[in-house]
Amino acid sequence: MDSYDWGCQVQRYRVCVTDDNEDNAIILKEGLGLHGYDAVAVHTGKEALDVCCAGGIDLVLLDVCLPDISGYEVCQRLKENPKTHDIVVIFVTVKGSTEDIAHGFSLGAADWITKPYNLPIVMVRVDSAMRNKATHDQLRSQNEMLLDNAYTDHLTGLRNRRFLLERLQEEVEKAHRYDYPVSCVVFDLDEVKAVDDELGPVSLDDLLTEIGMELRNYSRTFDVLARYDGTQFAAILPHTVLDDAVGYVSKIMAELGATTFSDPNFPTKVQFSAGIVTCQNGSAHGADFVLGEAMRGLLQAKSQCGERLIARNLSEA
Repeated sequence: MDSYDWGCQVQRYRVCVTDDNEDNAIILKEGLGLHGYDAVAVHTGKEALDVCCAGGIDLVLLDVCLPDISGYEVCQRLKENPKTHDIVVIFVTVKGSTEDIAHGFSLGAADWITKPYNLPIVMVRVDSAMRNKATHDQLRSQNEMLLDNAYTDHLTGLRNRRFLLERLQEEVEKAHRYDYPVSCVVFDLDEVKAVDDELGPVSLDDLLTEIGMELRNYSRTFDVLARYDGTQFAAILPHTVLDDAVGYVSKIMAELGATTFSDPNFPTKVQFSAGIVTCQNGSAHGADFVLGEAMRGLLQAKSQCGERLIARNLSEA
């Protein structure tokens, strides 16, 4: 049993054996090695935490009675730390009362083995725990992929309306709680004009895809960009005051207006309108309100000449 093959991908797990008795630690380490695991032996709680925090550990075989801190505390710290939370913990200890075992499981342990143990049985329990981990990891990866698909606009690769509303609600609440500004922008494509009348304009899907790419180029990594609906795009700009949001939008509109899309096949020019709102410290009551105000600004911008942009600070309303 050299390794596991999950979906043709071979995974060799690494185990940290933690036991203050060096002979016991060596027996477990060598047994794990014979069963296809990479194993390292340590003899104190601090050493176990250091090894796990360094990364690469999948499983800890953990004694309760350690010379510095108890195995219970080691397990608790591992589960509280996001870097080590997913490490599987199996207690291997002389303690075996109902209370001991219940306490271990309450801390997040996957299994409990009482000394003296039968080494082959330990290997069976380890194999079972790691199979469960592999299944859990696979399911979590699939769920994350499904969730990502549910929040993505598949034409542009930007986020979709559902994601925008959920994140906007989060940002509005944080702006209120921590007293920082957040801005919301809604863009709409007003005009599509073919540079060459005989060739005609680029297809709308291709145009929207290119516009999505351009929006990414002029945005920060933590800005939230979404295709809101049809030809409408939206952006959430955390930690952005109104003047900076106006500067961001003006630059994007100028760049998009000066860009010839799909040149030379179907050269096309576009024109945008935008509505911007900024809120801070409880000046907005929720994502629907903020987005509604941005939409209201967008509609006003569409009706005016010159730069089609309306900006409003909700804190001053």
